[in-house]
Amino acid sequence: MKEGYFTNGKNPLSIKTRRDFLIYMVGTTVTSIAAGYVFPSISQGRELDLETLCSLYPKNSRCENYLPGSQALDENSKAIDVKTLLESTKPGIPVLVKGLPNDSVDYLIIKDGPQIAEYGINPTCTHLGCTVAWNLQENHFVCPCHGSQYDSQGRVIHGPAKRSLPLITVVVKQNQVRLVDQKPAIDPR
Repeated sequence: MKEGYFTNGKNPLSIKTRRDFLIYMVGTTVTSIAAGYVFPSISQGRELDLETLCSLYPKNSRCENYLPGSQALDENSKAIDVKTLLESTKPGIPVLVKGLPNDSVDYLIIKDGPQIAEYGINPTCTHLGCTVAWNLQENHFVCPCHGSQYDSQGRVIHGPAKRSLPLITVVVKQNQVRLVDQKPAIDPR
Protein backbone atom coordinates (compact mmCIF):
# COMPACT_ATOMS: atom_id res chain seq x y z
CA MET A 1 0.00 0.00 0.00
CA LYS A 2 1.29 3.41 -0.86
CA GLU A 3 1.85 6.01 1.77
CA GLY A 4 -0.88 8.61 1.68
CA TYR A 5 -3.55 6.14 0.60
CA PHE A 6 -6.08 7.61 3.11
CA THR A 7 -4.79 11.16 3.03
CA ASN A 8 -5.76 14.19 1.07
CA GLY A 9 -2.26 15.58 1.34
CA LYS A 10 -3.33 18.77 3.12
CA ASN A 11 -4.27 17.65 6.65
CA PRO A 12 -1.20 17.01 8.86
CA LEU A 13 -3.28 14.64 11.05
CA SER A 14 -4.44 12.55 8.13
CA ILE A 15 -4.43 8.75 8.22
CA LYS A 16 -1.61 7.26 6.14
CA THR A 17 -1.99 3.49 6.57
CA ARG A 18 -4.68 0.95 7.15
CA ARG A 19 -3.22 0.30 10.63
CA ASP A 20 -3.57 3.99 11.51
CA PHE A 21 -7.14 3.90 10.27
CA LEU A 22 -8.02 0.87 12.43
CA ILE A 23 -6.34 2.37 15.50
CA TYR A 24 -8.30 5.59 14.92
CA MET A 25 -11.61 3.67 14.61
CA VAL A 26 -10.99 1.54 17.72
CA GLY A 27 -9.97 4.63 19.74
CA THR A 28 -13.05 6.54 18.65
CA THR A 29 -15.34 3.62 19.53
CA VAL A 30 -13.79 3.12 22.97
CA THR A 31 -14.00 6.86 23.67
CA SER A 32 -17.68 6.96 22.68
CA ILE A 33 -18.55 4.01 24.92
CA ALA A 34 -16.60 5.50 27.84
CA ALA A 35 -18.42 8.82 27.40
CA GLY A 36 -21.73 6.94 27.57
CA TYR A 37 -20.78 5.55 30.98
CA VAL A 38 -19.37 8.80 32.33
CA PHE A 39 -22.31 10.96 31.15
CA PRO A 40 -25.28 8.54 31.17
CA SER A 41 -28.08 11.14 31.35
CA ILE A 42 -26.83 12.88 28.21
CA SER A 43 -26.22 9.69 26.27
CA GLN A 44 -29.59 8.15 27.14
CA GLY A 45 -31.54 11.35 26.50
CA ARG A 46 -33.42 11.17 29.80
CA GLU A 47 -36.00 13.83 30.46
CA LEU A 48 -36.39 15.58 33.77
CA ASP A 49 -39.21 14.25 35.90
CA LEU A 50 -42.21 16.58 36.04
CA GLU A 51 -41.50 17.63 39.65
CA THR A 52 -37.96 18.78 38.80
CA LEU A 53 -38.99 20.34 35.50
CA CYS A 54 -41.78 22.41 37.06
CA SER A 55 -39.62 23.45 40.01
CA LEU A 56 -36.86 24.70 37.70
CA TYR A 57 -39.08 26.04 34.89
CA PRO A 58 -42.54 26.83 36.35
CA LYS A 59 -43.66 28.70 33.20
CA ASN A 60 -43.13 25.59 31.02
CA SER A 61 -46.36 24.69 29.19
CA ARG A 62 -46.37 21.17 30.68
CA CYS A 63 -46.51 22.73 34.16
CA GLU A 64 -49.66 24.78 33.55
CA ASN A 65 -51.91 22.55 35.68
CA TYR A 66 -49.22 20.71 37.61
CA LEU A 67 -49.04 21.31 41.36
CA PRO A 68 -45.49 20.63 42.54
CA GLY A 69 -44.42 19.47 45.98
CA SER A 70 -46.82 19.08 48.90
CA GLN A 71 -49.73 21.20 49.99
CA ALA A 72 -48.93 23.54 52.87
CA LEU A 73 -50.97 22.97 56.01
CA ASP A 74 -51.53 25.23 58.99
CA GLU A 75 -50.72 24.32 62.61
CA ASN A 76 -53.98 22.33 62.84
CA SER A 77 -53.08 20.31 59.68
CA LYS A 78 -55.73 22.04 57.55
CA ALA A 79 -55.03 23.18 53.99
CA ILE A 80 -54.05 26.83 53.74
CA ASP A 81 -56.31 29.07 51.70
CA VAL A 82 -54.17 31.77 50.07
CA LYS A 83 -56.77 34.54 50.23
CA THR A 84 -57.56 33.91 53.91
CA LEU A 85 -53.88 33.70 54.82
CA LEU A 86 -53.04 37.00 53.15
CA GLU A 87 -55.98 38.75 54.81
CA SER A 88 -55.03 37.52 58.28
CA THR A 89 -51.25 38.02 58.36
CA LYS A 90 -48.89 40.96 58.43
CA PRO A 91 -45.95 41.32 56.02
CA GLY A 92 -42.59 40.58 57.62
CA ILE A 93 -43.87 38.03 60.14
CA PRO A 94 -43.13 34.42 59.10
CA VAL A 95 -46.06 32.00 59.16
CA LEU A 96 -45.57 28.46 60.49
CA VAL A 97 -46.66 25.71 58.06
CA LYS A 98 -46.42 21.93 57.74
CA GLY A 99 -46.63 19.73 54.69
CA LEU A 100 -43.28 18.37 53.59
CA PRO A 101 -42.98 14.58 53.72
CA ASN A 102 -40.45 14.62 56.58
CA ASP A 103 -43.11 16.06 58.98
CA SER A 104 -41.03 19.17 59.57
CA VAL A 105 -42.36 22.64 60.11
CA ASP A 106 -41.34 25.49 57.85
CA TYR A 107 -42.10 29.18 57.63
CA LEU A 108 -43.76 31.10 54.81
CA ILE A 109 -42.58 34.64 54.20
CA ILE A 110 -45.25 37.27 53.64
CA LYS A 111 -44.04 40.20 51.56
CA ASP A 112 -45.58 43.64 51.11
CA GLY A 113 -48.58 43.63 48.87
CA PRO A 114 -49.39 41.32 50.67
CA GLN A 115 -48.10 38.30 48.80
CA ILE A 116 -46.39 35.02 49.65
CA ALA A 117 -42.68 34.89 48.79
CA GLU A 118 -41.35 32.28 46.35
CA TYR A 119 -39.29 30.78 49.16
CA GLY A 120 -39.86 29.55 52.68
CA ILE A 121 -37.49 29.03 55.59
CA ASN A 122 -36.50 25.65 56.95
CA PRO A 123 -35.96 26.38 60.67
CA THR A 124 -33.03 24.01 61.18
CA CYS A 125 -30.21 25.90 62.88
CA THR A 126 -27.01 25.76 60.85
CA HIS A 127 -24.90 25.53 64.00
CA LEU A 128 -25.97 22.17 65.48
CA GLY A 129 -29.29 21.37 63.82
CA CYS A 130 -31.74 22.46 66.53
CA THR A 131 -35.14 23.76 65.44
CA VAL A 132 -35.38 27.53 65.72
CA ALA A 133 -38.64 29.31 66.43
CA TRP A 134 -39.93 32.76 65.51
CA ASN A 135 -39.85 35.06 68.53
CA LEU A 136 -42.52 37.71 68.08
CA GLN A 137 -41.20 39.96 70.89
CA GLU A 138 -37.64 40.04 69.50
CA ASN A 139 -38.84 39.98 65.87
CA HIS A 140 -36.40 37.25 64.76
CA PHE A 141 -35.74 33.50 64.89
CA VAL A 142 -33.99 32.28 68.04
CA CYS A 143 -32.24 28.93 68.50
CA PRO A 144 -33.08 27.36 71.87
CA CYS A 145 -29.82 25.36 72.00
CA HIS A 146 -27.01 27.91 71.73
CA GLY A 147 -28.70 31.24 71.14
CA SER A 148 -28.09 31.80 67.42
CA GLN A 149 -30.41 34.44 66.01
CA TYR A 150 -31.70 34.96 62.46
CA ASP A 151 -33.70 37.78 60.86
CA SER A 152 -37.07 37.31 59.13
CA GLN A 153 -35.32 36.09 55.95
CA GLY A 154 -33.20 33.57 57.83
CA ARG A 155 -29.90 35.52 57.74
CA VAL A 156 -27.61 35.20 60.77
CA ILE A 157 -27.68 38.26 63.02
CA HIS A 158 -26.02 36.68 66.07
CA GLY A 159 -23.83 33.54 66.29
CA PRO A 160 -22.50 30.97 66.99
CA ALA A 161 -24.14 29.95 63.67
CA LYS A 162 -22.23 31.23 60.64
CA ARG A 163 -24.61 30.32 57.77
CA SER A 164 -28.15 31.47 57.04
CA LEU A 165 -31.10 29.15 57.55
CA PRO A 166 -31.80 26.84 54.59
CA LEU A 167 -34.57 27.77 52.16
CA ILE A 168 -37.28 25.75 50.44
CA THR A 169 -39.23 26.59 47.30
CA VAL A 170 -42.80 27.84 47.67
CA VAL A 171 -45.26 27.79 44.76
CA VAL A 172 -48.62 29.56 44.96
CA LYS A 173 -50.97 28.14 42.36
CA GLN A 174 -54.71 27.46 42.05
CA ASN A 175 -55.33 29.08 45.48
CA GLN A 176 -52.95 26.60 47.09
CA VAL A 177 -49.58 27.02 48.75
CA ARG A 178 -47.21 24.24 47.70
CA LEU A 179 -43.92 23.39 49.44
CA VAL A 180 -41.06 21.91 47.43
CA ASP A 181 -38.15 20.48 49.41
CA GLN A 182 -35.36 22.06 47.37
CA LYS A 183 -33.59 25.40 47.25
CA PRO A 184 -35.27 28.11 45.20
CA ALA A 185 -33.67 28.83 41.83
CA ILE A 186 -32.53 32.24 43.10
CA ASP A 187 -31.60 32.92 46.73
CA PRO A 188 -33.37 36.23 47.53
CA ARG A 189 -31.08 37.13 50.41
